[in-house]
Amino acid sequence: MAIRWMLACGLAMLALSGCQEGHRSDSAGGVSARSIAVVNNERIRLEEFLNTHQLFFTRWDRFIRNDPEKKQEMKEIILANMIDELLLDQEARRRGVEVNQDALDGAAKNLLAPYSDEELQRMASSDTFSISRWRKRFQRRVVHERLIEREVIAKIRLTQRELRAYYERHRNQFVVPEQVKVRHIAVGSRSQFRKLVRRIRRGRDFASLVREFSITPDRLEDGDLGFVERGILPEEFDQAIFKLRNIGSISSTSKPVKTQMGYHIFRLEGRNPRTPLTFRQALPMIRKALTRQKHPRAFKIWMQSLRDKATIRIDRGLLKAEIG
Repeated sequence: MAIRWMLACGLAMLALSGCQEGHRSDSAGGVSARSIAVVNNERIRLEEFLNTHQLFFTRWDRFIRNDPEKKQEMKEIILANMIDELLLDQEARRRGVEVNQDALDGAAKNLLAPYSDEELQRMASSDTFSISRWRKRFQRRVVHERLIEREVIAKIRLTQRELRAYYERHRNQFVVPEQVKVRHIAVGSRSQFRKLVRRIRRGRDFASLVREFSITPDRLEDGDLGFVERGILPEEFDQAIFKLRNIGSISSTSKPVKTQMGYHIFRLEGRNPRTPLTFRQALPMIRKALTRQKHPRAFKIWMQSLRDKATIRIDRGLLKAEIG
C-alpha cells in the first residue's frame, strides 16, 4: 500500500503540480521570497510558479517550438490554474470540507488500480518525487473533488420536463437485455462427455450429474450460473446458450463447447426477454446522465463566481519577464 499511496499523489497531480524535487534558484537569492500573484491575501510564490512551469515546458516544448506567443499563453494558463486551485483551497476551508485517511486511501487505490506492481516500483524509485509533497497534493485534489461534489454537482437541478424529454430521446438505451438462466457441467475428456450425454438423455437429474462429475468451481452451486446476458461469459459460451429455446434443452452434443478446461454442457433453466425500462425505473440513470451533461457549465459558472468575489493581484511584469 505504501508504494501505491505514494504514487497516487504524484500521478494524480502530475498534470498540474510541479512535482519535481528540483527547485530553481535566483542568482540574487530572491526567487523564494517573491510572489507572482496574491489571492485574497495568500500569495503564489514565484518559485512555485517556476517549478510548475518547468514541468509543463519539459513536457510540451515540442508543441511550442520557441514560439514567444505560445510560451506566454502557456504561462498565463499555468498561473490561472494555480490561482483557481488556491481559490478552491480557500473555499474548502471556508466551508469546512475535509477528508479522512480512509477516504484518501480508497481514492489512491482506485487511481492506481490500472498500474502493475512493477510499474509502481519503477516510478517510486524515481528521484523526481517527494513523498511528503505527494501526500499534500493528493489530499488537496480529493478535498477539491469533495468540495465540487457538494457545492456544484449536488446543486444541479433537473426538472421533470427535462428528465422525461431525455427518456423519450434515449428510450433505446434504457432496456434490460435478454437474459438466460443456465446450469453448467464440464468434464475433462471426450469419453466422459459422451457418458454424460447418454445419462442426460436417459433422464438423469442434471444437478446431480454436476455434483458427481463436473470439474469447475460452479459444481458447488450445482452448476447454476444464474441469469446472464450476452458478453458476461466467454463468447463460445454465449454462442451455445443463447441458441437454446426450450426450457430443459441442452447445448449441442454433436459440436460440443470445448475450452482448455474441457468439454461443456449447458442446460436452459429460464429466459427473460429484452425488456424496456419504464421512466421510473430509468430515472436514476437519467439523472446521472443529465447531471454529467450539466456539470461542466455549472462548474464554470461557480468557479467564475469565486473569481469575481476574490481579490486577485498578478505581477504582470514578472509573468512576462520570467522564463522568457
